[in-house]
Amino acid sequence: MTQTSQKKIMIAIGIALLATIGVLLTIILRPTQEPLVDQEVVSDLSQEKSSAPLFFSTMTHMEGNWTQAASNLAFFEKQAAYLKTAMVYADEYDAVLTFESEIPFAEGMLRFDHNVFQEALDHGMGIGSHCDISPKIDFTDEEMIAEFQKRKDAVDALVDPLENLGCSGGGGLGDWYTGAVGAGFKYIDGTVGYHYLAMPLSQRPEGWTNKAILSEYYHYPAPWDEAQRYYPFRVSESSFTEDSDGKLVVSGGSVGLLEGMAEDQDCQEPCKLTQDDVDVLIEKIRAFAATRDTSRVAKMEVYIPTQTYDEPAMKYFFEQMRNLQEDGVLQWASQKEIYEAFVAWESGS
Repeated sequence: MTQTSQKKIMIAIGIALLATIGVLLTIILRPTQEPLVDQEVVSDLSQEKSSAPLFFSTMTHMEGNWTQAASNLAFFEKQAAYLKTAMVYADEYDAVLTFESEIPFAEGMLRFDHNVFQEALDHGMGIGSHCDISPKIDFTDEEMIAEFQKRKDAVDALVDPLENLGCSGGGGLGDWYTGAVGAGFKYIDGTVGYHYLAMPLSQRPEGWTNKAILSEYYHYPAPWDEAQRYYPFRVSESSFTEDSDGKLVVSGGSVGLLEGMAEDQDCQEPCKLTQDDVDVLIEKIRAFAATRDTSRVAKMEVYIPTQTYDEPAMKYFFEQMRNLQEDGVLQWASQKEIYEAFVAWESGS
């Protein structure tokens, strides 16, 4: 090979190397391409994922004054039929309901060998105890524990006690915190004006004396302050003062009686459920959902008497609630599931 040929080859190699370097530099220095997913969307998705949910739950009580439920088969089966109707709706519309029993109906389930509560659990519903403890009696701590305990025992005899972690009601002059915790309850729902009776006047809404509570405010939702009512929190005494070291979760969230929504809870007995009631409830839920603190587990609930499940407007209620769930506004849950979600949230899970 001549010297001239060698020079040509070296020049060609040099040009090729320069071209390669140029291509590499172009790739390295080229501005980053637009991401496949908009960063604002990613941020929104991340924020949505980290937001604590807004749960929606119900209470249906098998009342303490239903003494005939323990021995009258016809009365018992009528109430059981209402609950079965409720479960049919829940299955169809992807809802989760909660039934809570006092002693008479629980005894009837055993006597008549008709365990509606286990059926409810099998359908994915929630159950609990209902504590119609006399609000006017200033029970000792031991007496208050006994009052809660006999109601828990009545339901524990029907289902796994781990399913029966909460009691609805129980407020009054007695120390309901000590009573509930002493009986093994983990949360208390259905909190109303009666619960303020155990607190000094300084911790009550203005004008809520014992006389005023017993005559007017007894079933008003509590805590009365809506900024506190719709967020479960722990307490360490019979008060609504939050204490993260407390052993009892106050799980309020009451919006009121379902069929009393349109009348602002001032309907004439017996109330009848209408589409207007449902529409008012939907407005209340959407209004709260738009302004709530999404960093905390939130909860709203309504009370539904057993006979209301036979009202024609119940179909409309379940349809509208399904729409809210599909829109991501809320999530159906049992009272126990909300307690468990709160525990997971406070532990950072």
